[in-house]
Amino acid sequence: SREDLADLRGVRGEMLIVHAPDVTLTRPVRLLHPRFPCYIVPRENGRYMIGATMVESAHRGGVTARAAMELLSAAYTLHPGFAEAEILELGAGLRPSFPDNIPAIRHAADRIHVNGMYRHGFLMAPVCAEQLATELAELYAHAD
Repeated sequence: SREDLADLRGVRGEMLIVHAPDVTLTRPVRLLHPRFPCYIVPRENGRYMIGATMVESAHRGGVTARAAMELLSAAYTLHPGFAEAEILELGAGLRPSFPDNIPAIRHAADRIHVNGMYRHGFLMAPVCAEQLATELAELYAHAD
């Protein structure tokens, strides 16, 4: 959507998935680490997703060594069982973000853009979808 939304930017995020059978977390944990905040999300069969790096960069490359070390260090700080975890997957991607890091619904030409979720897509997507549905219902109600 960058062609239509000039102020949209990419914020790089990196994550890893590990198998840590010695760890027994049952809920997502947000860790306010001294260097950066991260989260650990339990999945099935002793697997955990560890993520939350935020780098002001639109670089699409692989996970950096620094991010992998910091995420693993933060996980180990939470539970020493992560020291023996098997790394199953490393991933990096870009999060679409506006300057204020708040999602927006924007109308440009013949398109409606629902974008800019930053790191809150899974939380904000339902709210944005509801807001868009309300807008569309009002628009079509006045079209009659």
